[in-house]
Amino acid sequence: MIATPIQSGDCYHLTLVLDESVGEEICKACGQVMDQNMVDYSHDVFAKDFQDTRTGPKITNRIHDGGLSTIMGKSNYDSSGNPIPYKLRGSMNRMRLWDSRSKTKNTANRNLVVALLEISKLKEKMSLSDAIIERSAYFYRKALGKKLIRGRTVKGIAGACVYAACRDLGTTRTIIEIATHMQENRKMIARSYRLLFQKLSLEVTVADPLSSIVRFSNNLELSEAIKRDAIDILDLLKTKRVVAGKKPNAVAATAIYMACIRNGENKSQAKIAEISGITGVTIRNRFQEFKKYVPMI
Repeated sequence: MIATPIQSGDCYHLTLVLDESVGEEICKACGQVMDQNMVDYSHDVFAKDFQDTRTGPKITNRIHDGGLSTIMGKSNYDSSGNPIPYKLRGSMNRMRLWDSRSKTKNTANRNLVVALLEISKLKEKMSLSDAIIERSAYFYRKALGKKLIRGRTVKGIAGACVYAACRDLGTTRTIIEIATHMQENRKMIARSYRLLFQKLSLEVTVADPLSSIVRFSNNLELSEAIKRDAIDILDLLKTKRVVAGKKPNAVAATAIYMACIRNGENKSQAKIAEISGITGVTIRNRFQEFKKYVPMI
């Protein structure tokens, strides 16, 4: 940093150095402190999610305290960069301990911490978006506020909240997939979802088989021609009004199977059933029902 020459004694203070640790501006030649208690305008980098802010993480439902709590650092230096006296370090350690304990002072807060951790784990396992995780955390907080958690497993309610968020935002994920990744009983998650649906008055849309067709086709590594043909078959079945009341994944798996037959692609019912999570019996039953409306040549 080059400053305007200012004579003070025999020194013109041509070169000034900023000591960021103590916030002082010092002359490099004579060592005189030109300014002190300066404001640090650099960025505090705590995590990659909020590199461009000095105010900490954004407010979110995914953190049990909403991202609003303060954190006592582990450094034994004060705001001016001076070391804390040795006699006070024991008191500082006790303050840090009680600061961490105060954030989970009751069972409800501890339950929320565990549940939000389980929900966050599903983000990477199931490739879920941030919006779904945020919505899931919101549903769990509502269930916690209505005291629906007591007597039920944390994973069961958390899985039900994730499933409700997926339904609410139009993302195709089944209870079986969520139960598998959470290592929880499917019936427990289904029972918890029904409870949330009744007590929280959730309004969720019916899943569209179209998104399942795209996902299953990508997992089966099918060509774009087969994928488009399966979508055409689905549109035809919708015009005939024969898909109402049918499981969306079953309709999507059957449409893919019929498209594979029409395009000469060798994909077995067992392979499609494995990818879609639908039994081969269900695919055969839907195939016998739909082939009356779809030309197979």
